[in-house]
Amino acid sequence: MVIPQRIQIQTQTGCNGRCVFCPNEQFIQAHLPTGRMPKELFCSIIDQLTLLKPHRIMPYLQNEPLLDERLPELIQYIHQKMPKVTTLVVSNGTRLTNEMGERLIDSGLKRLKVSLQSLNDDVNQQLMGYPAKPVIENIVNFSNLLKKKHSDMDFRVSTIVTSKNEKEIDEMKKIWSKHGIRLVLSSLENRGGNISNVLELSNTPEMHLRRGCIRPTRDMCILFNGKVVLCCVDWMRTVILGDLNEKSIIEIWNTPRLQMIREGLNMEDCCHLPEICRNCSEAAENYRKTPSWLKQIKNSFKQVFQNLTQ
Repeated sequence: MVIPQRIQIQTQTGCNGRCVFCPNEQFIQAHLPTGRMPKELFCSIIDQLTLLKPHRIMPYLQNEPLLDERLPELIQYIHQKMPKVTTLVVSNGTRLTNEMGERLIDSGLKRLKVSLQSLNDDVNQQLMGYPAKPVIENIVNFSNLLKKKHSDMDFRVSTIVTSKNEKEIDEMKKIWSKHGIRLVLSSLENRGGNISNVLELSNTPEMHLRRGCIRPTRDMCILFNGKVVLCCVDWMRTVILGDLNEKSIIEIWNTPRLQMIREGLNMEDCCHLPEICRNCSEAAENYRKTPSWLKQIKNSFKQVFQNLTQ
């Protein structure tokens, strides 16, 4: 039986940031359904996962998780059912107050990453929509709180390297190392083609293209209403795989539609893939290297694929 190894759960929609490398603004303008996951549905999902034993559970998806004041309580429920599972939260840190920090530690959360793109207020304002200083204070205070409570939580700062902050990286490494905090760097991606000005932000002439994509074989992404979206970058919900109010995790994870997408990601030509995959820098290398004559016939397959997967 094939099971997802990583589960992302959107406990509620919404984010107070406006990161330029995130399609949050387009999502707002699209007027897609928003809301909060009922606790009963969340618990039902966790109860199913108890039998499946995934490697990681992440109670966030396309949102700022600390806006949901229930988050520590939900994490605590996860660990009541699965004490050894790795729980991970990625936050922008704006709501990482001492009170929230205490609750997260007491919940049993295993890993926390705070996304911060610059030590400079103006640069971080440009990249994330708010100044850096308040978040830096929150990060340092939380690090001190971990030491005070003798917590072994894995706490890191996460930064995407762009043309706006690449000259700061060495300084950032020194600053966070001084506080005993690990800095994790990642490459910019175009979020399934949802970031139109991505090349302006990139610190390289072209996007870093990676061969193949393992997300659909590893990650299940669950929206607030129980619907399962293809991928964490499918903000516009272009590929809905199923609804956990109607089917089980295993049923949705093993649907022919998802299997077809997995197989398509291993093919030389990407004409069998949905548009979001064909446009994504995470999985675009094979497609962009496909001979032009082969690309010309992809449109004929595209309609066939759409008919099969609707």
